Amino acid sequence: MTEKMQETAQTVHDYWNRHTLGLQYVTDEAVELGTAAFFAHIRPWMNPFKFPWIMARIEREAALLRGMHLLEIGCGMGYDSLEFLKRGVRVTATDLTPSAVALTRRHFEVERVQAEDVRVADGLDLPFPDGAFDAVWANGVLHHTGDTERAVQEVRRVLKAGGRAIISHFYRKPSWLYLLHRYGRENIEFKEEDAPVKDFYGEAEILKMFDGFTILEAAQDHYRALPVRRDGLKAALYRYGFRPLYNLAPESIARRYAHKFSVTARKV
Repeated sequence: MTEKMQETAQTVHDYWNRHTLGLQYVTDEAVELGTAAFFAHIRPWMNPFKFPWIMARIEREAALLRGMHLLEIGCGMGYDSLEFLKRGVRVTATDLTPSAVALTRRHFEVERVQAEDVRVADGLDLPFPDGAFDAVWANGVLHHTGDTERAVQEVRRVLKAGGRAIISHFYRKPSWLYLLHRYGRENIEFKEEDAPVKDFYGEAEILKMFDGFTILEAAQDHYRALPVRRDGLKAALYRYGFRPLYNLAPESIARRYAHKFSVTARKV
């Protein structure tokens, strides 16, 4: 890894260690971090509850993977892994940051579920042997690593032959969010500062990364503008202006500007 790549990796780590995904949805300061009330408070705004297609994907994959071993890269606070565990899938949940891993462990304690492992791991250099897992799940993570292609290669390396890579999602271009982010300079996740790496790709670029896989599904996701839990003038313009107008567009047009692209593939 070059010095520049190491600096990028450290910057990404430091940002997400300060901004564990989910903290931006806390609106009640009386809710204590890591309690059952805390996890319930932010749950409606978290994957997979905020995005119904993610829950449908989890249900589909869990039915195929029951009793098998799934690795999640970038578990955040563990909401996706929790749903797999509830459906009988063995799970190793990983995240780049100690803060997320600690919250995931606490979340599993609150829900009284047992994972195979919950540990810190870098998606660009996974601490697992070749062919260790039946499936890999990554939701909104790989395009934040600073080297998405290498991250996909790591997914392939740790999968068994015939294993499933379920990557939901990559940021897509062209899309309405890409235009908003590039020309409007609007943060995507956090109000005060956005993630240091947010790579957008065309669909052909994404599919090219899956060399050595058979593509099972490639889907445009998030082609409707959903509610946001933000306040202020920009949030109001989005909520009462852009969102209702954009959502009037026919689905065939809206899909062309979906801002997420998801891939399910089988390792050859």
